[in-house]
Amino acid sequence: MNLPYTVGQRTKKAKIHEQFGGNPQCGISSSAQVDAVFLFTGDHGNNPYDDVWISETKFEYSGQGQRGDQTFDRSNQNGCMNDDLKNHDEYGKEVYLFEKSVEDGSIVVYLGQLEYVDHDFKQREDEDNNPRQEIRFELRLVDGESPDNEDVVSGEETLRELAEKASRTDSASNSRGGRSYRTSKFIREYALDWAEGYCLGCEKEAPFVTPSGDGYLEVHHVFRRADGGPDHPDAVIALCPNCHSKRHYGRKGNQFNRKLIEKLRERAIDELGEVPPILRENPE
Repeated sequence: MNLPYTVGQRTKKAKIHEQFGGNPQCGISSSAQVDAVFLFTGDHGNNPYDDVWISETKFEYSGQGQRGDQTFDRSNQNGCMNDDLKNHDEYGKEVYLFEKSVEDGSIVVYLGQLEYVDHDFKQREDEDNNPRQEIRFELRLVDGESPDNEDVVSGEETLRELAEKASRTDSASNSRGGRSYRTSKFIREYALDWAEGYCLGCEKEAPFVTPSGDGYLEVHHVFRRADGGPDHPDAVIALCPNCHSKRHYGRKGNQFNRKLIEKLRERAIDELGEVPPILRENPE
């Protein structure tokens, strides 16, 4: 199956179900139309599932079912979804992971294709605060490359091509129970190269020069990494420290960020001839 999404692409969750079917209320949604299991992570109502990256390529995911023990019993819908995920390879299904945006619950971000590795059971409370057995899946990115491999490049590749290549190895790792994120050096260099020493927020020259002789600017992701925002060349912009703080801590930070996104759209039209899916106002 060739999924019509690229890593980091934002799309409406409803569009996925309209095209491929599956239960829109489930975190594990097995399609009856194509050989695929769609996983959705993020806030799932009043009982958030505890999904977490345990390494740069391994993801721990909660089983389906908010009440009672989670099982693989195919006599009920939740058990079917859990069994489809566990035995996806045997059933000829591929697994795709999407993360829900906390800013817009109708939007999800595609994080990549996974495969089942193992599972365990954990004693937790269900939606009604009753003790139950919860399935904990260990999943792995398919053909996931280590970000460290980005140093091995061809001399014929452009900075843009290197940045796009690096974005495909983008992943998150957990730190002290939360998530920490790295910015690819090629994506960072791409953003700084475009800025040419000037902040793209206030359009003023970088406030000072670093020991390497470059103007100091910070790389800002216009879609928060914590929301599933991608480390992608089309979604980063170089800012001075003041503008970067203005976006994150200013009273009109969201309004300022929208202006930055518009600048990225204008650049994309100039350089690529179109607005990429990541930057579209109404992703399909």
